[in-house]
Amino acid sequence: MEKDSEQQGLIPLFPLPSTVFYPGTPLPLHIFEPRYRQMTADALEGERKIGMVLLKPDWEAAYFDRPAVYPIGCVGSIEKEIRHPDGKYNFTLVGLRRFRIVKEVEGKLYRRAEIDLLEEQNEQVIDNAPNATRDGLIDRYKEFADLIPESNSLKEEPDWNLGDKLSQFVDRFAYRLDIPLEQKQSFLEEQDVLRRADFLHDFLKMKIDLVHLSKIRNATPDSARWN
Repeated sequence: MEKDSEQQGLIPLFPLPSTVFYPGTPLPLHIFEPRYRQMTADALEGERKIGMVLLKPDWEAAYFDRPAVYPIGCVGSIEKEIRHPDGKYNFTLVGLRRFRIVKEVEGKLYRRAEIDLLEEQNEQVIDNAPNATRDGLIDRYKEFADLIPESNSLKEEPDWNLGDKLSQFVDRFAYRLDIPLEQKQSFLEEQDVLRRADFLHDFLKMKIDLVHLSKIRNATPDSARWN
C-alpha cells in the first residue's frame, strides 16, 4: 500500500549538537557556514522547510562530514528571514511536525533525507473547555512556581493559551522548561501526547521535590545533618 504523499517527502537536514526542536515553537537561527547558507537559499526557493535533528554524542570528529544523528526530528517553516550582504542569514524556524528519517539522499553540500511525518497519538481538542491533562499540568506548574525565587523568569505565569490541541499545549509547555538534552530528545520521539504530558508532570514533581529537599537541608543545623 502506498503512503500518503503528504506524509513523506525530501527535506534538508540541519543537525545541531545541543538543539531539540518541537512543533509549534520558534527557533531563531543564524546561518553562517557555506553549506547551510546554500541549504537556506535552496529552502527559500522551494517549500521553505528545514528539518532539525540532534547530533549523537561524539559528533565532533566528523562534524564537517556526516556525523550520526538521531532518527527523529522536527520539520519547521522559515519565517522572518534576513539575508545579509555577506551571504549569511537570520531567520526564525517555526516547528510544524515530528518526522522520522527514512534514508539520507546525496547530491548537495548539505544533508538531505527522505522522511515520514509522524502522527500524534491520543490527540485531544481542548479549545477553552476543561481538560484534565492540561489543567493538571497548569496546577503542577503553579505549585512549582510558588516555590522558586521572584527573580527567576519561571516565576511569571505564562499565557496558558498554548493551542487548541493537547499536542500543541504539551509541546509548547515543554519549550518553557529547562529539560536535559537527552530527555528533550526522548520527549520529541514520543508520539503519544498523554505520555508526553505524564513526562512533564513527573518532571515538575521532581523539581518540586528537589526544592523541598533543598529547603530542608538549608534549615537543618550542621550538627544535626551528620547525626
